[in-house]
Amino acid sequence: MTPPISKDWWLAAALSTATVPATLAQNPAGSAAGSGVVTAVAPGGQVTGNNEVMVVGSSIVPGQRLRTNAAGVLHVLFLDQSALTLGPDSELSIDEFTFDPASRQGRIRLGLVKGTLRVVGGQISKNTATEIKTPHGTVDILGGITIVETNGQSTSGTFLFGQSMRATDNSGNTQTITRAGFGVDIGSGNISEPRRIPTSQLNELLARLESKLGTGNPNPSPAPTGQLLSTGNAGGTDRPGSGLANDRLKNVVDTNTGTNPSRTLKDLLGTGQMLNQS
Repeated sequence: MTPPISKDWWLAAALSTATVPATLAQNPAGSAAGSGVVTAVAPGGQVTGNNEVMVVGSSIVPGQRLRTNAAGVLHVLFLDQSALTLGPDSELSIDEFTFDPASRQGRIRLGLVKGTLRVVGGQISKNTATEIKTPHGTVDILGGITIVETNGQSTSGTFLFGQSMRATDNSGNTQTITRAGFGVDIGSGNISEPRRIPTSQLNELLARLESKLGTGNPNPSPAPTGQLLSTGNAGGTDRPGSGLANDRLKNVVDTNTGTNPSRTLKDLLGTGQMLNQS
């Protein structure tokens, strides 16, 4: 029997390349001009938004259609601290983004035409699921992290962390997943039973999103020490800047593994190592 995979491992795998570059997280330039901002692109790749070349600092607005070539990878941070990574040879439309900072309520609708997409939920998805429309159906993400991949034959959704992922095919059949490391496949008018995603398959998916993302700054400032991505609702007391919500970055004070359950996750994220599961 395959041993259970730890929750920390799945979270570390999901976040190992979903983090915002530290020098950009302080105050993403251009975010006020749109719904989000491009925070990283893959050097040598081509990324376009409505046929215009996208660079670090480019604004993201509803109605845009983002495309990457075979070497392109794009990372976007939205105003509510949701984030997405678009893999190579992919096409994504920003169908809707509304957000009220006062109430932290809003809506995100995306359309994945082809390729690979990872979504990390922010303030909006704590209450309202982020919707990803594909040619074969819809994937809704509530307070979590999911990878969606679609091609001409089928769409797959892999749930990595959070509250739930709901997949619905074009005939209305639905599967809901609440267990990290499980996923479903959506075909033409049918949807599979939830299944455990092999670690090798997850690593392959992540590899598509781990192309060397550039920050656009040839001499970036050193990253602040002691920072850790936090998935709880209680943020750190020392806020690194207005660019990230309190529950996305916090300073680690207690490094005792007995009293700090995030220590293992910190070690994984700090070293970039992937645990070998079987």
